[in-house]
Amino acid sequence: FPTRRSSDLIQTSIKALIYGQPGLGKSTMGLSAPKPVLLDFDNGVHRVNSAHQVDTLQVTKWQEVIDVINSGELKNYDSIVIDTAGKMLDYLSIHLIEKNPKLGKANGALSLQGYGERKSEFNQFLKRVALMGKHLIFIAHEKEEKQGDETYKRPEVGGSSGTDLYKELDLIGYKIGRASCRERV
Repeated sequence: FPTRRSSDLIQTSIKALIYGQPGLGKSTMGLSAPKPVLLDFDNGVHRVNSAHQVDTLQVTKWQEVIDVINSGELKNYDSIVIDTAGKMLDYLSIHLIEKNPKLGKANGALSLQGYGERKSEFNQFLKRVALMGKHLIFIAHEKEEKQGDETYKRPEVGGSSGTDLYKELDLIGYKIGRASCRERV
């Protein structure tokens, strides 16, 4: 059977998550990826320093994400930056409920079946981007969780989709402070 050298098997794209408090420069850091395009689910592109702004899709519904991925418009970009991962999942949830009201509850939340469908759609999205060969950078806010006397800061990514996302990532970074212009590369 044919063998390959390990240097030939090096992964060419990465999937990463950057999380932390608002205003620390997570989006700017994510936008430092090679040839990025921003999928702005959080309507926060205006907070990014104009020197670091890039081509942006301000998402108003999940169908726009499906359309841009299927259109081939992303071929000139090497990286897709998702800001924020939590809001992305909110848009996906709304899309699923609109397609099939049985996936939602009366209060607008997903049903148990809806969460299963969201997990499936989210995994399909990850696979589709991976097949495109793009770097995928997720931005997320932090949330605090207490376990006894211990406090943990975790990414704010909804439900089991967060666990699915973490399994797919090459890197998870917690941003603790704003870098000065000198510290940025």
